[in-house]
Amino acid sequence: MRLLVSASSIVSALLLYASATSAQIVGQQNASLAFKVVSGGNDNYFLRDNLTSAQLLLTSANNTSAVRRLVVALPAGNTGALTYFLPKPDANAGQDVSGNSSTAGALNVTLVDGSFKSATTDYFSVGVQADLNFDANATLGVTIVGAVRAMRDYVEGNGVMHDIFNYTLASYNDTSVRLHRQWINTTSPTSSTYKGADLYLTVPSGSPARLSVTPGNNGTWTPPMVDILVPGGGQNGTVRVTVVTNETSLMGLDTQRLFLPEGTNGSQALQTALQGLADGENEAAKQVSFLTYADKFTAGGWRFLTYFGRDSLIALRLLMPTLTSEAIEAALGAVIERANTTGALCHEETIGDYASFVNIQNNRSDLGNQPFYDYKMIDTDLLLLPAMSHYFLELPQGSGRAQQFLSQNATLQNGSYAEILNRTIFYNLERATPFAQSPVFSNLIGLRPGQPVGNWRDSNEGLGYGFYPFDVNSALVPASLRATQALLEEGVLGFTGLDPEEVAKVAEVWEAEAPRLFEVTVGAEEVEARLSSFVKVANLSESLLGGGVNVSAGAGANASSNGNVSFYALSLMSDSTPVEVLNSDMSFNLVYGANVSREFLQHVVDALQPYPRGLLTNVGMVVANPAYDSNTTMIDVLNRAAYHGTVVWSFQQGLMAGGLARQLGFCTVNALGSNSTNSTAPPSSSSPSNTVDTNPAPTPIPDWCADAAFVQSLQDAQTRLWTSIHGAEDEIYSEVWSYSFDNATDTFSVADLASLSSSGTESDAIQLWSYGFLGLVDPDVTRANSTTHQGAGLP
Repeated sequence: MRLLVSASSIVSALLLYASATSAQIVGQQNASLAFKVVSGGNDNYFLRDNLTSAQLLLTSANNTSAVRRLVVALPAGNTGALTYFLPKPDANAGQDVSGNSSTAGALNVTLVDGSFKSATTDYFSVGVQADLNFDANATLGVTIVGAVRAMRDYVEGNGVMHDIFNYTLASYNDTSVRLHRQWINTTSPTSSTYKGADLYLTVPSGSPARLSVTPGNNGTWTPPMVDILVPGGGQNGTVRVTVVTNETSLMGLDTQRLFLPEGTNGSQALQTALQGLADGENEAAKQVSFLTYADKFTAGGWRFLTYFGRDSLIALRLLMPTLTSEAIEAALGAVIERANTTGALCHEETIGDYASFVNIQNNRSDLGNQPFYDYKMIDTDLLLLPAMSHYFLELPQGSGRAQQFLSQNATLQNGSYAEILNRTIFYNLERATPFAQSPVFSNLIGLRPGQPVGNWRDSNEGLGYGFYPFDVNSALVPASLRATQALLEEGVLGFTGLDPEEVAKVAEVWEAEAPRLFEVTVGAEEVEARLSSFVKVANLSESLLGGGVNVSAGAGANASSNGNVSFYALSLMSDSTPVEVLNSDMSFNLVYGANVSREFLQHVVDALQPYPRGLLTNVGMVVANPAYDSNTTMIDVLNRAAYHGTVVWSFQQGLMAGGLARQLGFCTVNALGSNSTNSTAPPSSSSPSNTVDTNPAPTPIPDWCADAAFVQSLQDAQTRLWTSIHGAEDEIYSEVWSYSFDNATDTFSVADLASLSSSGTESDAIQLWSYGFLGLVDPDVTRANSTTHQGAGLP
């Protein structure tokens, strides 16, 4: 794996190595990135300088939890530390640092302003340090040092962790403690391949705090007892926390290298969107920069500060009109580099110490800590070609760059990008051909053998235990084929020897036949009975069924003139039984689809109604609504505490908003060209001048564009969606959130998923694909001819 580090950081480490015996600051005081995000009851601090990148999470002072949690995550080796600070009990006549008796009570731990900085220690280890202020005595609770993935396993696995990740107490006294984690495949600190991580607790000069350490009596099986003692009587104590590793740091993309500069030729909406991005004035731009590096994009922090193919490609598709060629090609190259020999694309990259663990679990301990690439997903393979087609054929940044890009030689495997891509193209075509020859459900693309997951709803429960995902089969398979066709027609993929017309024939069958297999219709009487039952079980109000109390516009219901309700199933079971869950995955068809039918768009309009008849609440669009499902167990499986249940994923809102803008843009005067006089559709707020992205209209233009009333219904749905989005705009760049419902006011409010989830699943404070909103504009904002610093009316 190619990992990059700046020359200055290597020099700094070499100069200090000889004398470094404890953690000390060597980084520049002026970090290239430094910002704070408050989310989910936690304060999140981010740093990137010439030495390292890091995120530090600390339980917020106003959080009512009795326990204070600290997380430090470094993209270098996906390494970090997790620890819990507990109020110290008064066992053995507990004493403070002065020897006075004390009792366990409330504990608050806060980060000292300006103390979060880069640090280095011996063995060329680099990381960060921060000073924490304790207002009471504390005891170190569960502590994990090393792999962030092991930290995730503990937090989301009901407190379970493999003992192979236990740390050792390396040294201690009353002012310093070192907890060391030696990598699985490291034998000696004198080895040139020595790898590890450390968590230091030290008392800085002038602090009255002291450390009391009692070593465990059973090696690493029994952790030491570490107490932090403060004077008491209203006097606080400061303890410095340092987390370091000698995994190689990554070279980040700063905002200037990441985003196009202001003044770049394009629509007025693009000009608005670019304001403050490249110059780093925009806080969201800094956050995207933290997640992007010269050789890969990372998915989100703190839990996913490593490569995820799906996240990279979806984020890229939404952000692409605002990005530089360097950034776009870094993301595309990272995906191609990690393809396997069959052409499948990597979903997740496991690196560092956790890679050794996975290799051992796979009976390949001989691989040591070589990265492990996960190929279990079936959607990632289908997202690459649409991104490449959009970049090379439709955006000015990619014009004329395809040949140079594809001729590059890969660094993680043998072969050029063209040779590797060729495998993926044929792999996707071979999977799609059986359905084109016989369009029956059994020829759809299902989950891989033995795998319970396969698309973005990364859980068995998230698919409703289905086998054939709707988004993969109705949207992504034909989108990949159409992208391949377009690139062939333009001569970009001449090396494949494929006939674009033959590829188009396969795509046509998928577009025409796949969606109908997922069609669900519920009779009028059953609709009302199921909705009434649902609101009772979900602890909602019957008044929500009367129409539109939780969004300010558009109170219709997704019912036909006879009262029946139709929508697309979330997935199909292996016997073709539909999972009758109304869902948001039509967004993929809107963004990636080449020939989206009027019938399909009507389902979109119907879904973008107030919840629980539709998907929209006043705090966002939920991604699943089991209200219509005859299998009532889905109400509990996909409830508001489930990771992929009746919760709001920000990127899904972005896809839906971007997709609606794209489809409506096909009906604008500029898009219609010489045929514009044949349209009776109203002027659209999604005209090329009012959209950030470039989406050439299909030829011929969609027939539904000539129906003014239908186009207006799409615009009304678009307005309802954006009203819903603005209801939780403070959360817009986070990963996912749930809701609380107030029966007195019939309104929803944002709820932290972690506080509801039985498994401890939480939301990342920053999530790469949620920043797709930087490439979108609110149509009502453009209609009013007003702008904001982000172009979308978002903070």
